[in-house]
Amino acid sequence: MSNNNAESFMKGLLFGTVAGVVAGILLAPKSGAETREDIKKLAEELKDKAEDAYAKARREVERKIAQVKKAGGKIDETKYKALVTEVVDEFKRDAEVTSSAAQKLAEQLKADWSMVKKELAK
Repeated sequence: MSNNNAESFMKGLLFGTVAGVVAGILLAPKSGAETREDIKKLAEELKDKAEDAYAKARREVERKIAQVKKAGGKIDETKYKALVTEVVDEFKRDAEVTSSAAQKLAEQLKADWSMVKKELAK
């Protein structure tokens, strides 16, 4: 995944979560310095979680691709997107990501098709 795509994905994933949490932090009875430090820590934690979720989902998609190839199946864009949907649905069922985060994760993984296609061609 290119740095620009990764950055866009992280921003989108963090936006919804951060908005609610920041409001809570800002309303808490703390000093400005403590509040800023809390926000900074939260942003770093959420970024790390988003990166971890993407990496884990990516590995799972790659594992499923390998299973299909081992069984003699072909991977085209339709099959790839079906695998992505399957993985993202598993993440939602296991409560590893929220629905909005799962949607952004699916969008990013599906956007990776051209990169995956090149890897499959090797």
